[in-house]
Amino acid sequence: MSDKLDDHFKVRINGVKLQTFKDKSEKVTGKPYQVFIRDMMEAFNEGRLRIVPTEEQKILLGEIYNVD
Repeated sequence: MSDKLDDHFKVRINGVKLQTFKDKSEKVTGKPYQVFIRDMMEAFNEGRLRIVPTEEQKILLGEIYNVD
């Protein structure tokens, strides 16, 4: 990635979920979790990231998902 890193992204999340994400993303990708987050953001912006909602999420939050 040759893009200039000139901004920050901050989000509040449950501590246990954050640690699980850090551990799992670093194990799966072999990269620091911050790099993985940047990769996910870039993939989303380019239309390459797909999130598959659970059936419960489709029912409760259908308006934010393209439910076909």
